[in-house]
Amino acid sequence: MTSRINTVYITFFLAFMIGPVAAVASVFSTDDGASLNFDELMLAVQQADVIVIGETHTDANGHRWQQEFLHELVTQDVSFSLSLEEFDRGQQSALDEYSAGKIDGEGLKSVRAFVGPSIRENWLEWYLPKLQIARDAEVDMIASNAPLKYSRMARNKGCENLGELPVAEQALFDCPLLPVDPEYQARFFKTMSRISRKNQSMGMKPLDEPQMAKMFRAHRVWDATMAQSIAALYQSDGRPVVHVVGSFHTDFNGGLLQELQARDSELRVLVITIRSRSATELLSTDKDRSDIVVYSGD
Repeated sequence: MTSRINTVYITFFLAFMIGPVAAVASVFSTDDGASLNFDELMLAVQQADVIVIGETHTDANGHRWQQEFLHELVTQDVSFSLSLEEFDRGQQSALDEYSAGKIDGEGLKSVRAFVGPSIRENWLEWYLPKLQIARDAEVDMIASNAPLKYSRMARNKGCENLGELPVAEQALFDCPLLPVDPEYQARFFKTMSRISRKNQSMGMKPLDEPQMAKMFRAHRVWDATMAQSIAALYQSDGRPVVHVVGSFHTDFNGGLLQELQARDSELRVLVITIRSRSATELLSTDKDRSDIVVYSGD
């Protein structure tokens, strides 16, 4: 691991049990294809300043892997803070109240930022256990994202045109420091086109390129805001930061990683992508995806 955001591509085999459901995950090093055991994974983690976990939001096995991972960090007395895409900066007080025991999981669920129907139905099983682990270990939890209000404003006006907002509102989001990366934008357009075609069967209109360009502007505000939240959190006390985010933001050196590097190029960043599938070896399509690829199972 160098002083820049770099590649440490790893995979390992790990069996674990949480509650009544067992899941098996597999991981491989893209450097030489060698598998690592869990102790070797933890060694890599302990050498990082920031550990980014790129998830598939609806991957039940992937959530159980994350729960076990966070449990192991706590068990091994690894000092860290937990940064969360799913809560925006305006919801920090709710996270603080949960950490202090003033509200329960149901109360926290009611203020969560980005909740699709399938996630909403399973949030108490998939997401809440991770927050319980952090709360019980007195791990600081940070609401790192931008409120939808401001990403929508950036989508329609451009983030650079939001400078006249009151200072208190400007503190809730950050604008990108970098120009648009054409490859990242192309992956975004391809993904949104695929989703749009799928949604047409439900009567939704297809997206055109100008619409997708506006959506990408909003997406980049999320990247920038989360990157600034992570960098500021690490700089405040020097403790490692574990950040949980949808994997599109991090895959193939995605926008979140680019914005993070722009803010602090000296950070040692380890990126873990959890893929919702089974594999007995590292897939060629995953070789450059991230630093660690976890296949969580079907």
